[in-house]
Amino acid sequence: MSFTVTHQLGRPPTFPEVQALAEQHEVQIDGNELTGGFCHPDPEQPKVKGNYAFEPNGDLRGDFTGHVMGKLTGTFEFTTGNAGITITEKPFLLPEAVLKTMLSEVLKEFCAKFAT
Repeated sequence: MSFTVTHQLGRPPTFPEVQALAEQHEVQIDGNELTGGFCHPDPEQPKVKGNYAFEPNGDLRGDFTGHVMGKLTGTFEFTTGNAGITITEKPFLLPEAVLKTMLSEVLKEFCAKFAT
């Protein structure tokens, strides 16, 4: 049922970098450089919401729920050398292979921004 998509990551993003990415995608962050939550602006029908935590070594971990063609739930982790997204619940109508391909492309693009 669940699956993980991974990609090589040079370094995890910093909190200011996460803030900039969130702003580009109209996602609001409610928190600080240690822990917090994020949500698409519409609290009644958010496209995405979740929580994050930065570990003392800079690693970033969290969980999310998205609503794209149904409910998509999972976790993420960005550590030195590795980025991973684990999907624990996916929309019934979305084939797993299609979702894996889409996530792999997005993760590859994300990781390219933090190569070193």
